[in-house]
Amino acid sequence: MDKRLAFHAERFGLVVVDPEEFLIERRPRGRGHTICFTAGDRPMTEEIKKRIKALGIPPAWRDVRICLEENGHIQAIGRDEKDRVQYRYHTDWLNVRNAVKTERLLRFGKSLPRLRKRISRDMRRKEVDRRAASATAARLVDIAAMRPGHEKYAEDGGRGVASLTKGDIRLAGNGNGGQLKFMGKSSKLNEIAISDRRLLGSIGRIRKLKGKRLFSFKETGAKRRNLTAPVLNEYLREAAESKISAKDFRTFHGSAEALRFLIDEVGGTADTEPKRKRAVAAAMRSVSERLRNTPAVARASYVHPEIVTAFEEQRLDPALLRGRERDGLNRVETGLMRFLEEVATN
Repeated sequence: MDKRLAFHAERFGLVVVDPEEFLIERRPRGRGHTICFTAGDRPMTEEIKKRIKALGIPPAWRDVRICLEENGHIQAIGRDEKDRVQYRYHTDWLNVRNAVKTERLLRFGKSLPRLRKRISRDMRRKEVDRRAASATAARLVDIAAMRPGHEKYAEDGGRGVASLTKGDIRLAGNGNGGQLKFMGKSSKLNEIAISDRRLLGSIGRIRKLKGKRLFSFKETGAKRRNLTAPVLNEYLREAAESKISAKDFRTFHGSAEALRFLIDEVGGTADTEPKRKRAVAAAMRSVSERLRNTPAVARASYVHPEIVTAFEEQRLDPALLRGRERDGLNRVETGLMRFLEEVATN
């Protein structure tokens, strides 16, 4: 387990547990189930039965095993009707994950100005080497909030920045614009307009190298290699001097867009609970358009949950987006950093 998850689990009074060591199981009995100790060496107490009932384990689950410790971070594990492993977590586990997400986004936001300066410098390198290609791909990830492009998704037909092909982009003359059009994850069509002249110029340079892939580079000895997601992530960590990845761009930009929408587009107009619910749904649609996924995925994976919670509880401060912008960050990114800093101190 990640060290920060373990740290915050202890902070919230949770014990990190291994489901393989769970001592309680649910067995079929008649038309229902019975709860018992796996070894059958002791009776089940009413207190434990009550706690297990409160977990709401679906009746259709099979191979159900349950944690004896009431503060275990995983409370139950089983398999659903489609034979997928499913978990029931402790109610405080969400707080643990949110704390880790806050730390990660803060770390990324603090390193972003330095990273952007390094990307800009490396894009100007004379040779189309690993750093120049990685920097150009990183700039595209930053501008378009693209996925890194792992090969396992490319094999299924879905592409990200590292797995783009030359046929996925159309460049206008004189560096006046470009258009990306490709199939992304889950066979979703992605169409992205590019207006950044420096990025377009760098892409045009890299595109002249041989090969099908859009992003490649020359190694020592003039050997050409395709850029891969691991190579891109390695560059990002080195350039930012921080443990970040390409996915952090999507989470940062997704959270920033949710914050912007709820403050700029909604503001104080959502003065009832139904209006706030509709506003959150609209914000997630806006984020999903930015990230080119679904509103449900955007909310679950790319928007910091405290942004939604603060809005629903009417404590999302519009002043977050006012005042001086921080170096290397725009107005909304600065506001997101202020918000995350407040969350981290509470």
